[in-house]
Order: sequence, then structure tokens, then C-alpha cells
Amino acid sequence: MEPVLIVGGPELGRRNDFIRQSLERCAKEWGEKPEEHRAYAQDLGVPSLLDLLMNGSLFSAGKFVQYLGADQIKAKADVQALVAYAKNPAERTVLVLVSDGYGVDKHIEDAVGKDAKKIFWELSAAEMERWVRDYFSSQGLAIAPEAAEALLELVENNTEALRGECSRLALFFPKGARVEEADVERYISHNRSEDAFSLFDRMAAGTLEQALEILGALLADRDGGGVGLLAGLLWSFRRLSSLHAALDEGKPYEAAARGLRITSRKLLAQYDAARRRWPTGACRAIIAYGVEVDAQLRALGSSHERTLLELFVYAAVGGRAPVPLGLRLP
Repeated sequence: MEPVLIVGGPELGRRNDFIRQSLERCAKEWGEKPEEHRAYAQDLGVPSLLDLLMNGSLFSAGKFVQYLGADQIKAKADVQALVAYAKNPAERTVLVLVSDGYGVDKHIEDAVGKDAKKIFWELSAAEMERWVRDYFSSQGLAIAPEAAEALLELVENNTEALRGECSRLALFFPKGARVEEADVERYISHNRSEDAFSLFDRMAAGTLEQALEILGALLADRDGGGVGLLAGLLWSFRRLSSLHAALDEGKPYEAAARGLRITSRKLLAQYDAARRRWPTGACRAIIAYGVEVDAQLRALGSSHERTLLELFVYAAVGGRAPVPLGLRLP
């Protein structure tokens, strides 16, 4: 078992499955379940992380530590410390560096080795549809092709989100039943929860008022989740920037989108609206402003997250000039 792993990519379901399987592998190799820790980079600095890793476990065979937001590790001293640890890791300790993007600092990746890096890309439309059919089959249910298609149109394109919605939907049916398109509309469309990706959708194709309404609902439903919410938005804007780059090379829209695994009708329509609302220059400016907002979110904490995120939405959707954030808010 590799002592340091790097995982990332948008396919959260398979990514989380891989982490669970790695934990199970540790338990099998060590003869008992290891001591588990899960920390965020913005909450636990690298020196404290290394203390946790190097101090042996008193009550279990080893340690399994997930370090989320590891792509935010940029300070030279922190990078050098993790490079040194990767070259001389603690015994019976596994560190999983979880990235919100496609990896971590290159020096850390080089020290860890390419075989220990796993990026989980979105599944194709056909793979997602097969996943949905297989899930309902495992629950003793069938799903009509039109129902599977409707489900994929309504739920974000990753198996973690799909698993949650499919498990809730399956509760309404007895074994042997068949889920129809009307059932999906009844149970999913009217009860779906909002997330960073539905907010991006409203920012791209809706009004400022609609975007702010979804933002308010998201913030009311989470505790100090502004950093994660902005990370999801910036993921979408960076993907849009990559789409612009492909289009600038002369690729047709659908071919450029397919290269970025934008394949469902829902995503194709979403990113078509986004590219029209935010041309290349505007998209880059929003990403730069988002990075600045992210730094302030981490510095100021949850008490200011509504103000900062509303400023970001105003700048992106309302056509306002970004509010300078060089000074801390009162």
C-alpha cells in the first residue's frame, strides 16, 4: 500500500469508492481497522498534519489520514515539508491528499510518484446510463430508458450525486417495480437539492435574482461551507475557460465539449449558455476574482461568507465591476 496517495477529479463517487477501498486494504494488510482522520487544508496546517502523521497510534495498528483541499498547498515551506515526508513517510500510515482539481503541487506529485496519483474523470453519457440501470437492478428494480435519461438530465454528472438521488427514489418502490419517467419527475424534480453546479447553471442561464435565491438557500443549508461552494463554482468556470481555449483552436462546439467530458444534453446546454454569457476575457476575469474571494473566505471565516459570495455572484451575473478585496472587511 502506497504511504501517500493523491486523488482528484470531478467523479466524486468513484473517487470516494477508491478512498474507501484503500481504507479496507489497510485494514486487511494490518490485521485491523486503522485509526481514521479527516481534515481540511484550511483548518489544519501542514506542520500540524505532519505532527499527526509522525505521532504513532496508541490504540490501533496504524493511521489513515484524508487531507482535503490539498491543491491549496502553495507555500514553499509547506510544499518542501510534504516532499520530505513523501520521501520518508511514517510506518503504517497512509496519507490521502484529496484535490478539488486535477492534482497538487508538481513537486509533491514528483515525490509521491505517478503510480500513486489517481484522477477520476466524469463518466460518458452511455456509462452514466448503464450505471443508473445497474444501480436499480441491484435494488431489485427496473427503470425505463426515458426515466434514466430524465434522471441524468436532473442530477449532476457524478455517481456520488446519482447514488444519493437513486437511493431516495428506490425507497418509494417495492421489489420488482419499474420506475417510469413520471416517477422521476414526481420524486426527483420537485425535491432535488441545490448545489454549486445548479448555482452555476442559474448564473449562466438565469437572472441575478434567481442566482442569489439559490445562493441563499445553499448558505442556509450548510455550516461554514462557503469555501467548498466557491471551489465548485471555480471548477465550472475553469472548465468553461478550457472550453473557450478549445473553441479558439477552431474545434466545433460539441467536439470541444466532448473533449472536456461535457456530454449530456443538460451540460451541453448549460455550457453553451455559459460561453455566451462569459466570453474568454470575462471568464478569466471571473476566475481571477474568484481566487481573490477564496483567499478572503479562508482568512475571514464563515461570518463573512455570505457577503463575499454575493459579491462574487454580483460581479459574475450582475455585470458589476469586482469589488476590491485587498483590505479585510470590517
